[in-house]
Amino acid sequence: MLVGITLGHFGPTFEWLMWQPLGFFSNAEGFVLLSGTVFGLVYARLEQRDPASMAIKARHRAWVIYLSHFALLIFVALYTWLTNGWADDWHSHAQFIAQAPALGLILGTLLIYQPPLLDILPMYALFVLVAPGIIRQLVAGRVWLVLSVSLLVWWLFSQVIAGGHWRTALAESMGLGFPFQVGEFDPLVWQILFFAGAALGVRMFQQRLPRQPQIVLALIAMVAVVLFFGLRHELIDAPAFWNPAWVDRHELAWLRLVNIAALIYTFWTLLYLARKVNWPAWALALPKPFACLGRHSLAVFSAHVVLIYLTIPIQMTYPL
Repeated sequence: MLVGITLGHFGPTFEWLMWQPLGFFSNAEGFVLLSGTVFGLVYARLEQRDPASMAIKARHRAWVIYLSHFALLIFVALYTWLTNGWADDWHSHAQFIAQAPALGLILGTLLIYQPPLLDILPMYALFVLVAPGIIRQLVAGRVWLVLSVSLLVWWLFSQVIAGGHWRTALAESMGLGFPFQVGEFDPLVWQILFFAGAALGVRMFQQRLPRQPQIVLALIAMVAVVLFFGLRHELIDAPAFWNPAWVDRHELAWLRLVNIAALIYTFWTLLYLARKVNWPAWALALPKPFACLGRHSLAVFSAHVVLIYLTIPIQMTYPL
């Protein structure tokens, strides 16, 4: 996921390969979903061993994520101020900080202003901060309660309140139009991925998932994946009633969630089948570098943000 996110931010040369290659599903969704799954798996174990320390460790983790975001904000602000006006054909992505330095830095520190690439970590920190109470509910077996509340919140803030654009509408009502940015990811919408992943992680820890995929469900999921892939890459014609809003990324539209669920079940099926194969040693070693990146995901993601901003002059002057 991290490799795909990094390459996808470098320009059209890699974007065509990394932007939603499997259907209506981007690396960002995968990153949030996988983060939730790992969080649920790890913190369910902590909840069982030492419930008192679980919340403390989660708060500490959220603080570390926030500090990483703050360090990136300072870097982006300094980069923007130092390079402002250098050239006519390129500029920093964080133009609000260039126009209103003090206000931009203050609102960025408060996680209200989120320039490009500085919108995932604030959301991640918020999820981790509120997650301990939700992990306790999941460990207690109230999975459907958690998922129902999560689904309700997703529906309200993606479909009902201001047509899913409540953050932008609120900012504009305060006189904060473009280049002020609230970030691509609405935490109250994207929480459904993180906490669905957390529920999956808790069930994995409790060993309460089915031991093997059901053949009928696996076939349905695979057919759905093929259809979504064809629609995404225009290999098949969309039906007359097709509405692109059904697969909107920012609001995580309902059909996009169906695509994600089908991909998850398909991946699980393929993983189950892969375990039946006696792979050679070299094949088993292939995932290890990516696993290492995953264990250091916060540092890797932060480094990728710095790299993308530093290469803005190349990206805008000589697009890859």
